[in-house]
Amino acid sequence: ELDKQAGALRKELDEAFTSAVVKAELRVRIEGVQKKAVEAKKKALAAKVDKILNVVNEQIEEAVTDNKKVLVLNVDIAADSKASQKVMNAAKKIAPDMAFMGLSEEEVGSGGKLMAFAVVPEAMAADGFKADDWVRATLAVCGGRGGGKPVSAQGQAAECSDIDAVVEAANAFATENAVAAA
Repeated sequence: ELDKQAGALRKELDEAFTSAVVKAELRVRIEGVQKKAVEAKKKALAAKVDKILNVVNEQIEEAVTDNKKVLVLNVDIAADSKASQKVMNAAKKIAPDMAFMGLSEEEVGSGGKLMAFAVVPEAMAADGFKADDWVRATLAVCGGRGGGKPVSAQGQAAECSDIDAVVEAANAFATENAVAAA
C-alpha cells in the first residue's frame, strides 16, 4: 500500500509547479520510500512462504502416507512464482512419485489473479498425465492460460471468483487422466 501511495505522490510531484532542484530531491526521497516498502513486502512474503511451506510439506507427507498418486492444494503464496518453485521442489523431493498441483490467489478471496503450478513424475507424464495439459484444463474454468512441459507447468488467470470450481476442475482432470495413466 505504501508503495502505491508513493507512486501517486510522485505523479502529483511531476505535475506540481516547483523548481527542478526541489523536484529532483523529492523524487529521490519518494524512491527511497518505495524501495523500503518493496523490501518490507518481500520480507513479509518470504516469512509467510516459509510458514506455508511447512504446512504444505506436512500435507504432502500425509498424502504420501495415504498412498495418494495426485494432490491438489490451495496454497497462500500470493501468486508468487519464486515461491511456487519452492513448493514444487518440496513436492518433488517429498513425493517424487506423486503428481502435485498448487493453486494460489494473489489475495485470498479477492476474485483476482490466480496462479496454478504443477509437477508430474516422468512415469505418469510418459503414460499421458501431463502437467501442461493439467494446468490448462484447470485454468480453463476461469479463463486462464498456462503451459510448460509434461513434467512441470504453470499458468495464470487474470480473475477467478470461484477457487472451489478450479480445485474441482483440477481434481476431475487428475481423476480422469491419472486413472488412464495408471
